[in-house]
Amino acid sequence: MTIMNLIENAFSKNDFERVIRLCDEIPENQKAISYKARSLCLLERPHEALDVLDKTNYPDNPYHHYIKAQALMDIEQYGQAIECFEEIFDLEVNDETSLAFMKLDYNICLSLRQDELIEMEKYVDAWKVNLKSQSPYSIEGFTRHVRQYSSRVKSRQYYVRISSHKAKEKLFLFLEKNGFEIKDFEGLFFLIDVVDKICKGDDGRGEITISESKFYDKVNFHPHNKIGLKNIFHENGKIAYEGYVLNGAPYGFGKAYFEDGTLYRDGIFDIKGIVQGKEYYPSGQLRFEGNWCLTRGYGPNAPCNGNAYDEDGNLIYSGQLEIKRNGMGWPMIQKPKGFPLEQENRPKIECYNGVIE
Repeated sequence: MTIMNLIENAFSKNDFERVIRLCDEIPENQKAISYKARSLCLLERPHEALDVLDKTNYPDNPYHHYIKAQALMDIEQYGQAIECFEEIFDLEVNDETSLAFMKLDYNICLSLRQDELIEMEKYVDAWKVNLKSQSPYSIEGFTRHVRQYSSRVKSRQYYVRISSHKAKEKLFLFLEKNGFEIKDFEGLFFLIDVVDKICKGDDGRGEITISESKFYDKVNFHPHNKIGLKNIFHENGKIAYEGYVLNGAPYGFGKAYFEDGTLYRDGIFDIKGIVQGKEYYPSGQLRFEGNWCLTRGYGPNAPCNGNAYDEDGNLIYSGQLEIKRNGMGWPMIQKPKGFPLEQENRPKIECYNGVIE
């Protein structure tokens, strides 16, 4: 059996470490280089895969460009990945199935890059990326998408300036209804922490303040005429979710529960699950508090910034979590190591864009 046959056999068995060792025996073989780089990506070592590909000189090999694009997506370098895809399409790809997957990943990459640019407020560049996609937005659709995406960029704390006494009463009523503790009722400026659910007076100096109406939009209380309150139940009849909904699915402030009625999540929900708040173990112990990132590809939202705890209540991590997304967008937590994206016994609740998992 030739070395190439051994490589293909090991790859089919997901023995990627052996693939790498065998590929090192024929370092100049183009196909072996592709297998080695792809194996490194599958072992979650994209930087090493890029190093392997950058040391080769096969500019006419579309599969090298494709693996490089996937590795760049893994480390969220979407701009460079787009350049790799565009080099692929200048070459000839004989396999129609492979070409279809390349085009699919290219469009995913364009979408991720577009939203990255929107978050950076580089709207002109985001528009240019949009025009490259298979189904570009019209200018009206793009403007709508920018507004919707921008409203999902979350802060844990908001500095709010009240416009009138009536507006203050309305805001306090809304906060009390959603479990907030309100301190220091006097004044026009307030600091609102949506994770710890505290509202307290603030002098408003040196901070960017928003109006109370903008605050409602930021916490998904928009569109106002489509948001309602609703209780959702598990099949066993116990409460699954209580709070605001959009089209019958969690959207805005709410609480989700395990099937035995124990609190699971408490915070702000969006189209793919929770985006801010707290998550608990079935024991009632706090598991995570902070922000979740809205996943633009497949998979649920991923915790991205906050405090993570083990089942005994010990703080195991605080700060920015490191999230890896593969070419199809499914998120995985790289740091803290061993902290799963989701709990195995999590309840399944229909959300606006699928199932909260």
